[in-house]
Amino acid sequence: MNTFKISHFVLVILMVLAIGITLSEPLRVEANHRDRYGRLIASTRGRKGWSRTSEAMTCDKSPRVCRLKGSSGRACCRKRCVDLRTNKLNCGRCGKSCQYSEICCNGYCVNPMFDKRHCGGCFKKCNKGRSCAYGMCSYA
Repeated sequence: MNTFKISHFVLVILMVLAIGITLSEPLRVEANHRDRYGRLIASTRGRKGWSRTSEAMTCDKSPRVCRLKGSSGRACCRKRCVDLRTNKLNCGRCGKSCQYSEICCNGYCVNPMFDKRHCGGCFKKCNKGRSCAYGMCSYA
């Protein structure tokens, strides 16, 4: 019985240590974006295969970067790839910002709290004869 208590105690201590070590490690997330040919966009390989980070490509130097798979958008605005259909700071064209209460739906700034065609979000239409209030159709 005494051996069982000791082994149980040691097991609990090991579990606590394992959890503590796991939580103390910083979370490492690496984002490697590749184009359709499998080449890395933000880093390059040296002659001996060592990976070294190069200067990140910006779309002002190479606008085609925005058309690569995994890009955040197809348009280049202020050295960044953006989606002109959904970006609040570049809605429909570069530099056109939506107001605080508006969102960008297909390149147009709309207020999802009161717009019948975009009630609560993009393309969420209210039924015919219903109104949109506070982002809900037919809010009592």
